[in-house]
Amino acid sequence: MFWQELQVIVNTDDVPRTETLLRLAGAKAISLASVNNQELLEPAPGKTPMWALVSLKALFPPEIPLSSTSANLQIALGVETAITLHTLSDKEWKGAWESRTHTQCIGKRLLIAGADDDITDHERVTVHLNLGLAFGTGEHPTTALCLEWLDAHLRSGTQIMDYGCGSGILAIAALQLGAAYGWAVDIDPQALTATQANACLNHVQDHLWIGTPDVLPIIQADVVIANILANTLSNLVVLFERCIKPGGHLVLSGILEPQNDSLCQTYGQQFGPFTLQQRDEWTLISAPRR
Repeated sequence: MFWQELQVIVNTDDVPRTETLLRLAGAKAISLASVNNQELLEPAPGKTPMWALVSLKALFPPEIPLSSTSANLQIALGVETAITLHTLSDKEWKGAWESRTHTQCIGKRLLIAGADDDITDHERVTVHLNLGLAFGTGEHPTTALCLEWLDAHLRSGTQIMDYGCGSGILAIAALQLGAAYGWAVDIDPQALTATQANACLNHVQDHLWIGTPDVLPIIQADVVIANILANTLSNLVVLFERCIKPGGHLVLSGILEPQNDSLCQTYGQQFGPFTLQQRDEWTLISAPRR
């Protein structure tokens, strides 16, 4: 059996729409990369999550007429869109696609997998992600620290706010681990789109509010988790104090080691005692609300 590969190059803003069109056309798998092959597993917290131009490669079975699919994409995306078609042999398919599958075991309970990965692990809770939507794949130390904290400490029935949600990985992982409800908050429209797509992929969309800070309702969460830069975290003390129940937990990541003392001092009046976990040069700080 041979497979067909369609490659299309689009602007970052067109990636979610292009992925949707490719899946509607029958794509079985989609891979994303920069046009100049610059590696980007996950950016530093707070940084732009994707390249200016993105190359999408979509894998199709032989019965899909790619010529008409290509023509429809040209109409939908614009006549200047670069689209190429290629037929893959079994050997090429295995080399180009099977090798791209990456799964991550986090702690004792979590398994992070791509959207197209057919994973069955009865010992772990699986979170599927559209990895092409970037910013939050679990591979960056700050995200891994947050996932490990959730794996070790999250209780069933918890209500959680994921502030600066990116791909939604933390909120979705919490729901898969037994949280009752979540709020996913971000200022970036692309992040909210990615979170919505990943929530639907994991069938947790009915238990997750997704939106910007300016429309966040009044909430009392058991856990507030935020994986963003320390300077931004320093400005969120009042909001986080208001959103966390007394005795609830604050979990902060995206903090460089030299920033630890300053951030603990900033939050020390309302939160403590603090527990610090480190990975490379990054720190996760957690504490109960007084």
